Amino acid sequence: MKSILLILGLVLSIYSSAQSFESFTDADGLPSNNVLCISSDNAGKTWFGTQAGIAIYDGTTWEIMNTTSHPGLAHNNVSSILVASNGDVWSGGDFGASHYNGTTWTTYKAADGLGSSRITNISEMENGDIWLSDFNGATHYDGTTFTAYKSADGLPFGGVEDVVEADNGNIIMATGLGGIAVFDGTSFTLVTESAGLVSNNTTALLKDKDGNIWVGTGSGVSVFDGELNWLTNHTRMYIMPAPDTLNPVENLAMDSDGNVWVGVYVDYLVTVGGIAKFSDESWTDYDNTDGIVGPTIRDIAIDQNDNIWVATSAGVTQISSGAASLELIAKDETKAFPNPANDVLNVKLSSEDANSKVSLINRMGTEVYGNRTPAHSQLKIDVSSLTSGIYTLVIGDRYTRVMVE
Repeated sequence: MKSILLILGLVLSIYSSAQSFESFTDADGLPSNNVLCISSDNAGKTWFGTQAGIAIYDGTTWEIMNTTSHPGLAHNNVSSILVASNGDVWSGGDFGASHYNGTTWTTYKAADGLGSSRITNISEMENGDIWLSDFNGATHYDGTTFTAYKSADGLPFGGVEDVVEADNGNIIMATGLGGIAVFDGTSFTLVTESAGLVSNNTTALLKDKDGNIWVGTGSGVSVFDGELNWLTNHTRMYIMPAPDTLNPVENLAMDSDGNVWVGVYVDYLVTVGGIAKFSDESWTDYDNTDGIVGPTIRDIAIDQNDNIWVATSAGVTQISSGAASLELIAKDETKAFPNPANDVLNVKLSSEDANSKVSLINRMGTEVYGNRTPAHSQLKIDVSSLTSGIYTLVIGDRYTRVMVE
């Protein structure tokens, strides 16, 4: 019995790490396929900023907000969005920052105290304060007052792309051209390529579960400890076709297991893009060949269920981790033959499997085959190109092991 339980645990572990992809476009309810930003709330809803307004998805239905339905919204082209911890929503673009209190939208611009009306990103600190990254620098909102910081205050020219708070309370800003700026509440200190940063063109920031600061740049990712001491660089998280090697980073996110996700996009010579996950000291990448709806990566976010959302110019893709638990298919219900298989694995499906997904998962947890089939059908899975070894065949919420020789 112990050996059976160990095998079951291994299979569950393998399958739970397999990724499944589901994409949504304007045909499903998005107001535009050009999705620019994503944020999730604690009620199970995901908010998308698009070129034609805001879309809210609860897992079943879509709600659309635009300047017609909500006149207080600054503009329909929403390039940054944040659902704050108190449930309020902030959005931004080239026409100011808009705040939603659950009932109405209110827009703020440079005339109201922002450093610029052109907002690049919106971030929340641990105490609930909001930082608005903009074309001139960054603006701090404490719930009452806007305080803008610009080049005259010590920020480099080029504006700010992202803001994160270090464990010691320092505010760290990704600047477009001048590296990262560290604000201690009084003055700014710059961390640049001379300190190990892979590029001064910084685009995104993330604080991981250990307090380390991940800095996305135009040439990859640099990792620093909480005191901004350089630790390491990553420049090939997503493997691109030659001659491209360095990875321009669009955004960074972290799931509940501490895995770091990065969005990468290149638009010169040829449009190439995807996302990559850093886990167990190695990178695994995904792109449109795996199921992401398009290569033009705009943003990534992780919801409360650890689903990864990827915004692209062709729609949005949700990446989920598969079933939480599986039941072993009894020997007298075996549906796969021959076992071992050399070239073709036959899978017989009964009427109870009519709406079940059929997946073949390798030992690394990667889905090497996935399909949905009608009732009373038989699948022929080509395994001739697969590496020899044990695979997990999953039919709905049940599984069995098969050998490929």
